Amino acid sequence: MSGKHTVLASTLALIVLGGLAGCGASGTPPAAKPVGQVSVAYAGSLQWVNDQEIGPAFTQATRNRYEGRGGGSFGIAQEIRSGTIQANVFESLGYAPIRLLEPRLTTWAVSFAASPLVVAYNPKSPFAPQLNAIRDGRLPLKELFLLMANPTFHLGRTNPNTDPQGQAFYWMMELAAKHYGLGADWAQNVLGPLDNPRQVYSEEGILTVLQAGGLDASSAFLSEAKERHLDYIVLPNWLNFADPSENSWYHQATITLNNGKTVQGQALTVDITTVGRPTAAAQSFVRFVLGSRGRALMQRAGFDTFTPSVLGNPKAVPSGVRAMVR
Repeated sequence: MSGKHTVLASTLALIVLGGLAGCGASGTPPAAKPVGQVSVAYAGSLQWVNDQEIGPAFTQATRNRYEGRGGGSFGIAQEIRSGTIQANVFESLGYAPIRLLEPRLTTWAVSFAASPLVVAYNPKSPFAPQLNAIRDGRLPLKELFLLMANPTFHLGRTNPNTDPQGQAFYWMMELAAKHYGLGADWAQNVLGPLDNPRQVYSEEGILTVLQAGGLDASSAFLSEAKERHLDYIVLPNWLNFADPSENSWYHQATITLNNGKTVQGQALTVDITTVGRPTAAAQSFVRFVLGSRGRALMQRAGFDTFTPSVLGNPKAVPSGVRAMVR
């Protein structure tokens, strides 16, 4: 073969090989490139469902890249407000953390789900026989709170100053004391100060400590307990802070935070908003979460979902989201 023909053949071979490489070994077209990116900051209890379920499903459905970051809702809100972290979407437990972003970064949110508060426990705990009996209904629920008062019982919770779950657990203990006649100071005596270092752990780490045997029991949401296959005790609606119809009862519990602010008990719903200028990808994520696929994934993860409703200023809801809410 002449030199001219050799160069031509080599060029043709490279073109063919390049085309095959672009299609993949099977000859299929390459995967479509992402059309945008959304950065989602969320309450730590949403980590698994967001990062393992909703995020991948959202990317597959929309070709928008997903990036998530979790933590206590109040702490995350403070980081967003100060510019320490950048986020296009914020998912909070309760509307109070979102108010920290008003009016500069948002003035609205959509409430669409809730996860009941439960008491998770370690099946190898020395108190496991009693905890199993309470879980199965062989002992009354009141026995759970009597166990917690045992000085050798290692109880874990999150910090009410930074995390709504920590607030709900404190409120729950106050309402249990009221209902069972345990005394006005009972919750304070069992829990100690809000940031008690013997009990307080980060929302991201507390259940790992529980599973490792460092705690007999801890606060948790039902969704977290299911995700980690934990043993847990179900709390009735009047103690689980997931039923808005119980708000008049929830309101009877209050705590005063370290900054001097008093907060009143209320149902902890999952609320979502865009942050700053609502990008197309951010609106797309909110629509996906509020849509049938997103709600199904939330339900499978242990969340109760309900008809989305607007909190704050309804006129501020972006047009790309407005059709999803009442």
